Amino acid sequence: MKLGAINHIALTVSNLKRSEAFYNTLLGFLGYEQGEKTEHLILWASFNGVITISLANPRSLNKNHDRYSPGLHHLAFSADSREEVDQLYQNLMECGVEILDPPAEYDYLPGYYAFYFLDPDGIKLELTHTPNWPPEL
Repeated sequence: MKLGAINHIALTVSNLKRSEAFYNTLLGFLGYEQGEKTEHLILWASFNGVITISLANPRSLNKNHDRYSPGLHHLAFSADSREEVDQLYQNLMECGVEILDPPAEYDYLPGYYAFYFLDPDGIKLELTHTPNWPPEL
């Protein structure tokens, strides 16, 4: 482990079964395997770390995520190639996932190629390929 590396990401969802199907598709494509599963929590792990989903507080179940409120704006995953970005885009389109922006090159960094989509609770997600990123430190 390296100091400052992300150990895990924990997300809350309104419907565990619906979100499990979504995250199985997304995280399976990204190389994560589903591990622990309980009545209230599902965990996926890969060499990149751990991602969990758990059921949100019942008081919040009727609200979608607002990325412009304090908290998480979006979560971006890396791809090794533009072809992987395009493939996940096609996979999610076939599953009826809400796409915010289709694959395109963006001006954030040279060669930045990405697409943006929502999970079932409105959490904004991204898959990006950026050549030569991260830079050698």
